[in-house]
Amino acid sequence: MTSVRVASEPIDHGTSSSIASLRGGAVQRSHPFAPWLFFLGFLLPGDMTFSLGGGKFNPERLAIALLLVPAVFVLLRRGRHFVVSDLFVCLASMWMIAVSLQESRLPSLSSSAATVLELLGGYVVARAFFYERPALDDFIRAMKVAVTLILAVAMVDHMSGRWVVNGILGLNPVPEFRYGLMRAESIFPHPIAYGTFCAVTGGIFLYSERSSLSRVRWVGLCLLGCLLAMSSAPLLMFCIAVFVYCYDQTTKSYAWRWKAFAAMVGVALGFIYITTENPTSWIIAHLTLDPSTGYFRKATWDRAFYNIGLAPWAGYGFDDMGDGSDFFDNVSVDCVWLVLALRFGIPILIFLLLANIKCFFTGFGRRTASRTPDAYMDNMRTGFTFAVMAFVLVGLTVHYWNTMWMFWGVCVGIRASLYEQSLQTRPVFAVRAEWSRSSRIVGVPAG
Repeated sequence: MTSVRVASEPIDHGTSSSIASLRGGAVQRSHPFAPWLFFLGFLLPGDMTFSLGGGKFNPERLAIALLLVPAVFVLLRRGRHFVVSDLFVCLASMWMIAVSLQESRLPSLSSSAATVLELLGGYVVARAFFYERPALDDFIRAMKVAVTLILAVAMVDHMSGRWVVNGILGLNPVPEFRYGLMRAESIFPHPIAYGTFCAVTGGIFLYSERSSLSRVRWVGLCLLGCLLAMSSAPLLMFCIAVFVYCYDQTTKSYAWRWKAFAAMVGVALGFIYITTENPTSWIIAHLTLDPSTGYFRKATWDRAFYNIGLAPWAGYGFDDMGDGSDFFDNVSVDCVWLVLALRFGIPILIFLLLANIKCFFTGFGRRTASRTPDAYMDNMRTGFTFAVMAFVLVGLTVHYWNTMWMFWGVCVGIRASLYEQSLQTRPVFAVRAEWSRSSRIVGVPAG
């Protein structure tokens, strides 16, 4: 009698494919054209728009449009399953279109459609093409090239004292300075968008890299990008990512570690709110690089809450906000959640927030808390969970549009695919038993 013993160490790609075959699943696939086409569009400035077939496109929107139809066919193939976040992303998209069909908002329907294409299209493409381990490897490989090129442009910005790419294209030629130093924005429309990109990718690299040297190199490059952007929220989020990673590695043997972490965060926030007269002002004064911008942002938020109360269900679309009687009706609202509520109403916040949460969390004590036989995929789930939460939290201080809005949809889609993949991965003891039974049947020699 012969058998194969599956070790308790993380399984490699070949073993993973063999187990999938024995379980009746499909051999793991890679779609290398998808990440390279996506990041090719990503590397061109999102504010560079052009007309095509009667529609308004930017490079990233065109890349997503080209990938969308094949993505639908891939997503509907045998062996794939829908998850809860699919429902909420679709509800968010349908709500944006529905409220834009009002007669008074028909002129801005194209802007709403573009917003839906970026979010839903990015999500669907990620759900379809970045599901299995080889595809994730291709995505990370392409992302490294994008991070390197984007950082190179940011360094040229910083050394030249001007925004090179956007300046040449005439998109955003006037640079911003903080503490006498220019804030780099690379190919993005604003330094905070560039800083957010670095914070998100840095959190992913913490978990995607297999060696300490590679992890230090790529996370260090992302940290340098955050420093060049000189933006408070992304830099704070980056520090949180490093702290969470160190905490995770130190306490990985304890199942209760994330509950303890959530409790610590709750206690810290509670302490601030109990011991300070104005908690929001304290946070602005102590956790931002330039408190003056924080106080200005707080004033815009106060006015935004007032305007949302005037149109809570359907918002104002892409028209002017409020009644125009206040100065802050006409300034930028630097919070993606408030901007969405102003444009599409409060329901869009519920759908989008649930889409972000449900792509990785279904409730305490569910199967999602269990580890799978593939330690690398477990790490990727943690890394993309952080990426999603980084978008959620940094979004409190910045509005996403074009490439970053689309990248948010992609990260949520990848995390949802990783959740789907984890549900199809049996506990290690079941895999061992099935591998052993199959080995006896087919006569595979013992390893």
